[in-house]
Amino acid sequence: MKTENLTLSSALDETRAMDAARVLNAIAGVSKVAITTTTGTVNISFDDDVTSLQEVRTALQRAGFGVKRAHGEEGMCCGSCGS
Repeated sequence: MKTENLTLSSALDETRAMDAARVLNAIAGVSKVAITTTTGTVNISFDDDVTSLQEVRTALQRAGFGVKRAHGEEGMCCGSCGS
């Protein structure tokens, strides 16, 4: 079981948050989804033997939700913060 936090490109209203939750809950292996509407933060728990973080990101993007890249992801880090 793996738990990840994703940040969407923008905050969500309640309807869009429910849409995002529906998309995520439809993915095999997802066991928990919690969305903070004001910040557009998604906390998701999933079985990483069944699905992957990339599949989660792709599902959100296909449904029209922009997902920000995490700091330092794909080597995109200046190194000055020590993270």
